[in-house]
Amino acid sequence: MRGDDGRKANPRGVGVVLMVGVDKSFRPPRIQPVAGSPKPILSTEQKGQIALAKVLIEAARKGVVVSQPTTPARYDLILDMGGSFHRAQVKYAGGKSPRSQGAVRLDLRKRKKCYTREEVDVLLVYVPGIDKVCWFPADLFHNRTGLFVRLLPARNGQKSKCLMADEFVW
Repeated sequence: MRGDDGRKANPRGVGVVLMVGVDKSFRPPRIQPVAGSPKPILSTEQKGQIALAKVLIEAARKGVVVSQPTTPARYDLILDMGGSFHRAQVKYAGGKSPRSQGAVRLDLRKRKKCYTREEVDVLLVYVPGIDKVCWFPADLFHNRTGLFVRLLPARNGQKSKCLMADEFVW
């Protein structure tokens, strides 16, 4: 017995996954390594998908129910944490800070507009340098164009106004 695609059909349906509404012609883009570089260069879209996947994994570990808006919104996810709802924007923080070592820069503008506490409750940032998701409350990013998140302590000993990634791990 053969299926529509010519392969042998599974009469009991065991191990069969039904994919509804999936475009079978879709092929994810191949990651092209740069000559002489040991790591492939990721596109912005790929980085966003990695960040989203890491957030979803962490939410599942914590038992958080995650929903996505069905219409365009300034936030990516809605987190249900025991009846408390949070609008979350997901970001990938892999950009190096041009002025300091041990820090990553996070751009907080979308279409030249900053995020506000009226639109987003929390920023969930995947930091590949420590392979962790950080939770930043709205007070830290309200109307700001960017954040600098430190992975290592400042060499000059500054602690004031330094956002240490370890202090915000979700």
